[in-house]
Amino acid sequence: MTVCEYIIEYLRKKGVKTVFAYPGANVLRLYAMLCESDIKVVLTRHEQGAVHAATGYAKATGKVGVCIATSGPGAANLVTGIADANLDSAPLLVITGQVPSRYIGRDAFQEADIMGITIPVTKHNYLVKDADEVPRDLEEAWRIAGSGRMGPALVDITSDLFDETLPEEAFDFECLLPRVRENKYPLTDALPKIEEVITSSFRPLVLAGGGVVSAGASDELREFCLRSGIPCVVTMMGKALAGADFPNLLGMAGRHGTVKANMAMSQCDLLIAVGCRFSDRTVSDFEAFGRSRTVIHCDIDPAELNKNLRVYLPVAADAKEFLRELSSVARKLDESAKNSFSRWYDTESDNAVSKCEDLVFRAIDRFEKENKSTCIVTDVGTVQTEAARLITVARERAYITSGGLGTMGFALPGAVGASFAMGDLGVSDCGRIIAVAGDGGFQMTLQEMGMLSECPVPVKIIVMNNRMLRMVNEMEQGRGGKYMMGDKPDFSLMAKAYGVNAERVILDEGIEEKIKEFLSAPGSALIEVIYDISEVNL
Repeated sequence: MTVCEYIIEYLRKKGVKTVFAYPGANVLRLYAMLCESDIKVVLTRHEQGAVHAATGYAKATGKVGVCIATSGPGAANLVTGIADANLDSAPLLVITGQVPSRYIGRDAFQEADIMGITIPVTKHNYLVKDADEVPRDLEEAWRIAGSGRMGPALVDITSDLFDETLPEEAFDFECLLPRVRENKYPLTDALPKIEEVITSSFRPLVLAGGGVVSAGASDELREFCLRSGIPCVVTMMGKALAGADFPNLLGMAGRHGTVKANMAMSQCDLLIAVGCRFSDRTVSDFEAFGRSRTVIHCDIDPAELNKNLRVYLPVAADAKEFLRELSSVARKLDESAKNSFSRWYDTESDNAVSKCEDLVFRAIDRFEKENKSTCIVTDVGTVQTEAARLITVARERAYITSGGLGTMGFALPGAVGASFAMGDLGVSDCGRIIAVAGDGGFQMTLQEMGMLSECPVPVKIIVMNNRMLRMVNEMEQGRGGKYMMGDKPDFSLMAKAYGVNAERVILDEGIEEKIKEFLSAPGSALIEVIYDISEVNL
């Protein structure tokens, strides 16, 4: 078989049903053959759209997302999305074409050292210049991307290899993965100390991050919180793990979190952090925070332990295994301890909700609770922070956002990826993907509306249009700065140009009913919500 045929058969054996791609000269042979195969090839309108869509797919399924691009500018256009997936630990297999082997290093047309460029933002990457190396490098990349702390792996293949032949036995080989370092923080050593500090604490708290979602450990977290009575807060990436019925859930902690969650973070004497990075969005003063309480930090990646925050007890373990062991510890607690744990925080305090914009997110929240097959995908900025604060997630992996990198423009291609993910998972026709974006972020990737006609699950786009970069403006309020978006495009007309049903409305007290009707209607569509009317020429 040719290298192209091998790659396609390899993806098929791995259960890949959908890839997101943009063609070009140095990957065209593979792209053309993929289009003739039974694997669905989604043609994005920009390479960045391909990698964001693959990330949305990976986050919605927990499986490895696959994207393909050509060499040089095509591959370079993937870098932002690769960095985004790397910070959020999203498993990706990125395949790029490269100029022929004999031209490498000669500044050939559309040559770029994508391996060198992406070393800082990939979990691992490869430059393949020999056909015999393709099977092993592909398998290593797949395993690396989808194991341990997940992340993107890139395989750059020179275009002269695609028509070379491989023997049928190419599938039969021993894959040698990189050496795994010895675990300096094993769970077995930590368990006696964990039991001791939980038993002796008065105000314990669980902080759950995106690693709990990646590990598929929502049920284990729920079980531990239920058995122990210990309340729980989540990070931005941890929003995707818990529903409204989660026991003792106080909401999202950190810079944009709820008052209730942040009060609990400030008052706890023991913090059990699972699958989080302790980013500056969650903890503002690392030194002061670490001094004020006992911290147990569990992460599958030992490099995250004691990196930002020096902790009392670091544990390198899978979140699912860690939480199962904690449930065993919780069984030993007496009822009086469990009752005191569940009552120490202030249940009354919460964020005041008075902004008119909140009506949109409240409407989405109510729709999402009534329709369990809904998936929320947000862009960044104020739409991200308000959605995270106000929307309750009904099921695991139903909340997708760009957490670590905060990439503007993520929402639309990410929602397209989530749509194909839900389609591959067999979600019924009642499913909805709700993409929420501001006018700034939406303009960065709006060309991906060209994919909406192919989406198996309807994508409902809500553009919150205030004609400015609102979060940037809020940062500059004290200095009087104001960052407008310049010209004033009508996004509803743009959507119609792509064949997408669209309407433009002004945000008022009747917006909730309009949003409900919009989300309930069949098919993909866009609604542009105008607010801050003084800036709009109607």
